[in-house]
Order: sequence, then C-alpha cells, then structure tokens
Amino acid sequence: MLKLKDLQEFRQFLESGGWADAFAYAQEDLRLEMLGLVEELLDTADAADKVVGEVLFSKDGIAAAADSALPLKKEE
Repeated sequence: MLKLKDLQEFRQFLESGGWADAFAYAQEDLRLEMLGLVEELLDTADAADKVVGEVLFSKDGIAAAADSALPLKKEE
C-alpha cells in the first residue's frame, strides 16, 4: 500500500520546484520516466476519486447527513 509520507514528499518535491529543476536537467529517458510517473499519479487520483465517491455516497456507505447530524436548536 502506498504510504502517506511518500505522497507528501512527492507533493513537496513538485511544489518546491525540485521536480521542474530535475526535469530541466534530465536526459530524455529520465524525462519520459518522470512524465510517466506523473501521468500514473493523475490516473490513480482519478480512480481514487471515483471509488471513494462511490463508497462514500453509496446506499451502504457512510450515513447521510440527515441520519447522522444533530438537530438544529430553535432559537426562542
């Protein structure tokens, strides 16, 4: 299973400009590998979004807000 720390480190690498710098100086084969990694990450994020959405919003998933929320207090 993918570790949260790995995702956080990769995100930091992207946001810090490290990925862009590495890409700028990389040979063509490494550039293709780097692009492949990002493409796979984006495809994985799409799949996670779909699956998690189906689980969270399915009939058997997490209870609907009306079933789990506390009633609002009426002001007097």
